[in-house]
Amino acid sequence: MKRVQFIVLLLTGILLTGGSRFACAQYQYGRIDSVKKSVTTSTKVWVVNTPLDEERTQYTISAHVQDRIITGTYELSATESEPPPEWVSGYAVQLEVSGDSLYLRSSTGSLRLHITQRKTAGPMRPITAEEKKRLAELDIAPRAPESMIGFSKAGGDKAAVPEPVPPPPPPPPPATGTVTVRSTPYLSEVFVDGDSMGYTPAKIALVPGKHSFRVEKPGYTPWTKVMTITAGSELTLDATLVKK
Repeated sequence: MKRVQFIVLLLTGILLTGGSRFACAQYQYGRIDSVKKSVTTSTKVWVVNTPLDEERTQYTISAHVQDRIITGTYELSATESEPPPEWVSGYAVQLEVSGDSLYLRSSTGSLRLHITQRKTAGPMRPITAEEKKRLAELDIAPRAPESMIGFSKAGGDKAAVPEPVPPPPPPPPPATGTVTVRSTPYLSEVFVDGDSMGYTPAKIALVPGKHSFRVEKPGYTPWTKVMTITAGSELTLDATLVKK
């Protein structure tokens, strides 16, 4: 009987102490691994034999945390903006995984993504003290007490004049190249470096360097090509798939 009481008390203690730690997820340190943009054009409606095309912009962002790479996607919309230009490979961020959602945040912006891939990787490069200090500021909400609003530090009734805040520097121009992928037959799926980028015709922005392209459709032999992208380049790929 005493043994049963001990087990019940032990389980109760776990629920009251350790169990609460898992009630809500905690932000972790991570680094941006890659940011990819794909633009897919589709015909929304035909008006007098003229197609009205609609562009769909999707971002694929990968983040390195501990020994994992977590990849998520989201579509550009009125409520979701483009990722901050500072989010390049190696940029330090805070992240939180909740179910199939990935939350990324930094001092320059935050985004919510739908997780599409998780894979193991080598250890993440440690976060420096300066990066930790910058990210720690996200958890601080500096706000003067209501009793101090409109009063000077000396206790007088003179309204405090806030110091002017200098405007942020303009973001650097994006160092990417653009590739337009077309195919025969139409609406074939496009993969870049193994990641799906939507369906043809697709306009894809990529960072400079070598990239592998694969275009495939059920019933056809996949089409592949390796290309080197340079900053500011605008290239076109025409893929002709052969039936199996």
